[in-house]
Amino acid sequence: MISLRLASILFLTLWLALTFQNNPLAAEESPRQKANQPNPDVTEYPTLEDLFTLYQPYLDNISPYEPIYFLIGANPERSKFQFSFRYRLLNSNGPLAAGNSWVKGLHFGYTQTSFWDLKSDSAPFEDTSYKPELFHLTDNLAWRPSWLKGLFLQSGLLHESNGQAEDLSRTTNILYLKPIAILYDQENGLGLQVVPKVWFYFRNSEEHNKDLPDYRGYFELGVKAGEADGLVTTTALRWAREGGSIQVDFDLPIHGSLSENLEIYLHCQYVNALAESMLHYRERTEAFRIGISFIR
Repeated sequence: MISLRLASILFLTLWLALTFQNNPLAAEESPRQKANQPNPDVTEYPTLEDLFTLYQPYLDNISPYEPIYFLIGANPERSKFQFSFRYRLLNSNGPLAAGNSWVKGLHFGYTQTSFWDLKSDSAPFEDTSYKPELFHLTDNLAWRPSWLKGLFLQSGLLHESNGQAEDLSRTTNILYLKPIAILYDQENGLGLQVVPKVWFYFRNSEEHNKDLPDYRGYFELGVKAGEADGLVTTTALRWAREGGSIQVDFDLPIHGSLSENLEIYLHCQYVNALAESMLHYRERTEAFRIGISFIR
């Protein structure tokens, strides 16, 4: 009996030894051995973003849209910030796009503009405009004049509201069309963009902002000019029955002033406009603001 038990123990020991030797996963390396060997996972995915993109197959569809900024007013009660993005709805390499190339230009866009009263003790938001939209943006049009670097046509349906209730509620919808013409000198990096925009209203709130078109108008001219890696000026002119409006923005990259480290823009904005915010659309806003922008 003892001999049988001893033989069983020896057989089990031999089997475990052979299994351990032949199984590469079973062989534990010492901490020092592990430290001295490169980790292929760390090398291939050095940041969280690298792994995050593995689960975001549609990430290339999202891109910046309108400027993104945070600005403090010379009068702090007129501070303002905005963020915006757009998303291509359909696969640009899919079977539908292969036979109908125009579907590549279908986008969902979203812009949110908030007016922040930093002068009050509680720093409330005075008003916020929420602007979701569906739009189509063409590729660079082949029949553009030879002296134009780019000519695009954007058309869309935009809803704008301030998300408030009862007497403070404001809401409207517009259909718009805007050509985008771009001149660019590659040798010195200077560019000029001209964007006229026309629109008409539908389902504009008859109860809360019936006369909004008299203050917003039906036409805007946007002009952007400057150096690709330098100062850029953007001007928006709007005409309406109750008067004209203007907004001028200056954006300057500041990385050159900070040893090529900080990648943001110094942003200055001057506004003299009717209906800058939806809540007080009948009032004229005149404000100077300064802050930072991430997309200009």
